[in-house]
Amino acid sequence: MDSLRIKTGLILLWGLFFLNACNLDNPVNSGNDPALTLHAEQNLSLVTLSWDPVLVTGFKEYIILQSTTDIPNTPEPVINAETTVLKRIDNRNIHSVEVSNTLFAAHLCYKLYTSVDERFLYSSTICLDQDFTLFNGFNDRAGHEAGLDKVVMFDRINARLSVLDYKNEIIDWTLSDNVLSFPIIEVSTFEGTTNVYAYDQSPPRLRKYKFPELLALNSKDFGNVLFAMRTYKQFIFASVDDFSKTFQVLNRSNFNTVSSSSGMSGNRNIALFEGDPLIVIEIGENFMIRYSIDATGKIIQTEPISAGVSQLSTENTTANNDAYFIGGRAGNIVNRNGEILGAITSNVNFANLLNRFSRDNTKVISIINSNVKTTLEINDISSLPVITRIQSFDLPPATYADIIVEDHIMYVIGVTFASGQAQTFILKYPI
Repeated sequence: MDSLRIKTGLILLWGLFFLNACNLDNPVNSGNDPALTLHAEQNLSLVTLSWDPVLVTGFKEYIILQSTTDIPNTPEPVINAETTVLKRIDNRNIHSVEVSNTLFAAHLCYKLYTSVDERFLYSSTICLDQDFTLFNGFNDRAGHEAGLDKVVMFDRINARLSVLDYKNEIIDWTLSDNVLSFPIIEVSTFEGTTNVYAYDQSPPRLRKYKFPELLALNSKDFGNVLFAMRTYKQFIFASVDDFSKTFQVLNRSNFNTVSSSSGMSGNRNIALFEGDPLIVIEIGENFMIRYSIDATGKIIQTEPISAGVSQLSTENTTANNDAYFIGGRAGNIVNRNGEILGAITSNVNFANLLNRFSRDNTKVISIINSNVKTTLEINDISSLPVITRIQSFDLPPATYADIIVEDHIMYVIGVTFASGQAQTFILKYPI
């Protein structure tokens, strides 16, 4: 009886040893059988990769590979023209990551390796069809109005304006335009009529088109640099480099001058706040001028403000609603009184490239570049001056034209040269 008990105990101990030797707490050489399991969950253009943590002595890092084709099982990661490193994570407690389509391919594969001492464990390859749009053209400038399912773009290589139905991924209208060179685009509706306004800063010219047919309607040339332009109801507000009238109020229909003022010089943006009177602020790098404008477009008061926003971007990169304007390298937040309430980023090495408000105006969606990576960030600004980051997504390195924010989806439009030629892409992220 004692001999039988001893044999039974040895068998149980051997079984427990075998099970423990093969689990992730005490891994053996992975051989040809994947020892890890990689999971993938797709939400629009965002893929969440996850795995069980490898809690072992000798852990060094997780390595995630990506490729447009199946990644073969090899004892250690093989990096070549087809397979690249997507992420390296040296924290064993991190076992999930959200990734974007950095290869701009319709089909992508992922594989997880874990470096333990001098060996590697790996997972099977997971392949997914990606949710994104890609078409030819260097459309790095775009304009969109909330409520429209179409965005107007300018292809600088082919010198053409296009109207894109971004939800159905169809280009509805195209117009060759050799007058514009690097335009800033605004789409605006007044009394049921929607127009496209496109302007070059230098040479300074403003053009108006019928939407969506892109029929050219009006054109106006300015004497020097046209720094910024913004429409509101029957008016156009323009900041120009002109000695006698640096700020101009134009008639929306015929571009005739309604009112003007001699004020600022140099690079600037325009912030606009509804009310009676209407408040328009020229924002420069060192100071601002706040204009009160009556219902006829006349400037009734000017007020200099001894504060500015450094390294201003072009008007199409800014965000403006009834309460706040956001612009500049740091994403400074300015209210209707010209007060700077805070900034989206305080890191001097970061650049705020593009800003948009959420539909309820409680959040700001920004594209931030840190020279190392580009991110899409969502910040809560409902309790200013407190700014709270809610979420951040890594974006592919590219030139970005616009962010269209809807209730549950953000459409990110940009340009890539991943294939060797200019291609415009649309990525979609949850909000």
